[in-house]
Amino acid sequence: MPSIIDIGTGKVGSNSHPLHPATVHLPIAFLFAASLLDLLAFGSLHSPLLVICLRNALGFLFPAATPAAVIYHLSLFSYASTVAGILAALPAISSGLFELSAMVSARGLDLADPVVKTTLIHAGVNDAAVLGAVYNAVSQWGDGFAPSGGNAFVSLGILGGVGYAAFLGGGLVYEHGVGVQRMGRGKEEKEQKQAMERSKAGKEL
Repeated sequence: MPSIIDIGTGKVGSNSHPLHPATVHLPIAFLFAASLLDLLAFGSLHSPLLVICLRNALGFLFPAATPAAVIYHLSLFSYASTVAGILAALPAISSGLFELSAMVSARGLDLADPVVKTTLIHAGVNDAAVLGAVYNAVSQWGDGFAPSGGNAFVSLGILGGVGYAAFLGGGLVYEHGVGVQRMGRGKEEKEQKQAMERSKAGKEL
């Protein structure tokens, strides 16, 4: 029977890929959307011109929308996306912790190791972004969910943080091969290929 670590990393049966990459898309999408909407809502509160531009751009969908309605719905959709991003981040964080645990067990907690160092930065930046989203969700409750200057600043940080963390995560996979062909059918194919290469090298000698 697979252990909790095996389940958390996706090492079940013939499955050949980790769970973590499959869990990150929704929180990235929701937090990006929430941050952009937050910035638009904050900008609309302080720029009548921006509200007019948004109302004109969305006029074919909402022809009767007033400036107040535009700001309210931007704030509402931003808040809903923030909450959705926080909830969607829970499985991503959980599976990420399992991946980190498996990595530390295999490689140790050596900060001189670029893979371990990048993984810790990746995790830390993502966690900071989620904490920022929690702050925004708590502080924007009520008052029409309208963002303050502090919320807009945090949203800007979330936008950059999530993008940077996603970039680091891609590097871990495509540059360092983290999680690639380590289990299931993928591992079997890798071992078969290595065996064929060794056999070919032996014949050439």
